[in-house]
Amino acid sequence: MRPVRHGMPGPARQRGIAVLTAMLVVAVATVLAVAMAWNTNLDMRRTAGLMAWDQAREYGYFAEILAIQSLEDQLQGEAVYDRSTDQAARAGLSIVQDERMLAGGYADLQGRFNLNNLVTREGRPDELVVGQFRRLLRAVASIDPALGMGPAEVEVIVASTVDWIDPDSSADFNGAEDDFYTSEPEPYRAANGWFTSVSEFRAVRGVTAEIFAALSPHLAALPVAGQHTLVNFNTASIPVLMSLGEDVSFENAERWVEESLDKPVEDVLLVAEGLIDPAMLPYVGYASNYFELAGFVSIGTHRLDLYSLLEWDGQSARVRLRRFGVAEFALPAQPSLVVDADESGSMSVRPGNE
Repeated sequence: MRPVRHGMPGPARQRGIAVLTAMLVVAVATVLAVAMAWNTNLDMRRTAGLMAWDQAREYGYFAEILAIQSLEDQLQGEAVYDRSTDQAARAGLSIVQDERMLAGGYADLQGRFNLNNLVTREGRPDELVVGQFRRLLRAVASIDPALGMGPAEVEVIVASTVDWIDPDSSADFNGAEDDFYTSEPEPYRAANGWFTSVSEFRAVRGVTAEIFAALSPHLAALPVAGQHTLVNFNTASIPVLMSLGEDVSFENAERWVEESLDKPVEDVLLVAEGLIDPAMLPYVGYASNYFELAGFVSIGTHRLDLYSLLEWDGQSARVRLRRFGVAEFALPAQPSLVVDADESGSMSVRPGNE
């Protein structure tokens, strides 16, 4: 008798192994191909993002050049910087080219309260400016009672802001230093130095998100020069005007704003004598040296916010600080300038409403 064979015949078994091997090779090749395609796509997106970032930065530098040219044209030989010019400049820069857009403008910063004026260069509080800051907080609180910023809260914010700047580590009455901030759920330390950005004010004791949102449009963090920066009476906001004297009411400040739109003020005593604290007169001016450029650059799906601090020295303007990623004020919905480019690469600029 012939022995009985069990299992697949030899050739059939080999064919099955070959099929399995082929399927495994195809599967591995497919996985490798998908991984390579995925990595290639990521590399392309990464490269596109880097190129868009570099292009957006160049557009930001271009915006600075345009703003500086505009400032130099406006300020050369002028003794005042008025409110109507400032309002127009806020929406004065907007360029569209294909999928690229640059939008923004510049605004006067001396129409705001400079936080760094609170302390002298010697590190001592300037009591006159401290009183002005107190009146500014009261003015904002009176305009928006929902903030809940009563007299006690005002005193805490005033003293804590002075402590934030002064060089010592001893907290004044109602103030705050490291011992307070390091006991917070997310501890940090007081700067004990000048404000470099208004955003730092949010970290000061007593400043809630709501209070910061109400106050920040009236604040600035300007460089400390040989003397305090002046408040430009012609561009100051209503709360800043109210901070110039105990007797300045909302109605007074509102009237001054309307009058300065029609005709810039060159002598504050002619419009506000008896209302503004006489001791504050050396802190009041009619021109400006510091401006902020704010806006954004959009390239395809990429967006870069930009902020630059511009300084006018009486002869020319220059960039004192540059920061990407921050936008401060509303931007124009309608572009004021449109850049057209032909196939040769030459560009022309025309008004956006044509």
